[in-house]
Amino acid sequence: MEVVKVKSELKQKEEQINQKLNKIIASNIDPFPFDRINKAKKLIAMIHECQKHIESDNLLLAGMKLRDLELEGLVLKGG
Repeated sequence: MEVVKVKSELKQKEEQINQKLNKIIASNIDPFPFDRINKAKKLIAMIHECQKHIESDNLLLAGMKLRDLELEGLVLKGG
């Protein structure tokens, strides 16, 4: 998978996660799904880490972080 495609897809996934997170918070359901909110925040943090590794040309660490993201359930199209 090309680095440019990975960066683009990570950005799209980050936007999707943020939208879902905002919907969860806006729905104000009871009991409040703290586990889903925490997972969303964790995925966003991991995406940011991966993007930093890509920007610093540390592709080995970026690949490891991508694998961690996939293990957390994030599905990338180009996989």
